[in-house]
Amino acid sequence: MTAMTTSTSGADDLRAAVAEQTAGTPYSVVPTPDGFDLRIDLADARWYGLLGTAGRRKVVQHRVRLDESARRYSITDDHYDVHWTAAADPAAGQVPRLVASAEVTRFQGRVREVSFERTLGVDAQTARPAVVVDYVFDSAQGHRLVREPAQRLGWRERMGDAQRMGMVAGIAGGGVAALVGVTIAVVAALRLL
Repeated sequence: MTAMTTSTSGADDLRAAVAEQTAGTPYSVVPTPDGFDLRIDLADARWYGLLGTAGRRKVVQHRVRLDESARRYSITDDHYDVHWTAAADPAAGQVPRLVASAEVTRFQGRVREVSFERTLGVDAQTARPAVVVDYVFDSAQGHRLVREPAQRLGWRERMGDAQRMGMVAGIAGGGVAALVGVTIAVVAALRLL
């Protein structure tokens, strides 16, 4: 009789360690072809206000890309927020008119965000007054949930593509600003002669 052995990759071990770190938290680990996403749904609600209805969907994902051969990883934050309202316009006179608005924001890169929100309204599902959105968020918590097990397992962090592009753009912009400043100083000095 032969004993079967199962081996896991370093990437599988890191995913499992991060999943273990997230136990009892609102975070979830979602495997991807090149690593995993650490995801938290901060808000997903619909409610009635004084004059209409509204909704909010806010999701934060820390996209973790793994280079297993080098035992390196990168974290790119992906923040997605949708907020909408639909209501009767009280300034419309005797015949109310429906007005609606929506805002969608998305940011990718490295984010340091600390935020909270508490919204009171009439829950669209239960038709009862309630706190319909209630969260406190600190992006550093998600980063720690990845970094601590990665460090224990011997992985090293590197900058993600969005961070590297941002750094190159910042350096290039600084270089252009310095060149313009030197050019202005030279022109001003030549005019004084």
